Amino acid sequence: MNQPYPTGLGEPELVGKQALFQPPKKENKKLVPKEEEYSPEKPEKRVRMTMEITKPALAIIQQVQSSHRLLTGQVLPKWRIINDALELYGRERQENYEHSDQ
Repeated sequence: MNQPYPTGLGEPELVGKQALFQPPKKENKKLVPKEEEYSPEKPEKRVRMTMEITKPALAIIQQVQSSHRLLTGQVLPKWRIINDALELYGRERQENYEHSDQ
């Protein structure tokens, strides 16, 4: 029996072509200290739901998407437009509610 890893001796030295064509060894080097390490923000968990919107609302969404694509060159998902619109509506409504109490 010819075992590639003899018991108790570790890995055998490779000879010939096997020695030449080895994958690069992983080095455990950190260029950035632990405190300054970049950590991307984790996106908030989204809730899946179905919405029925009117044709004028869909036209507005498509217009916002195309203008965003022209400005940035990236796609703006419909859910993000609707999410931002609802958050803006909620903030404005809260502000109006606070002003009416005074």
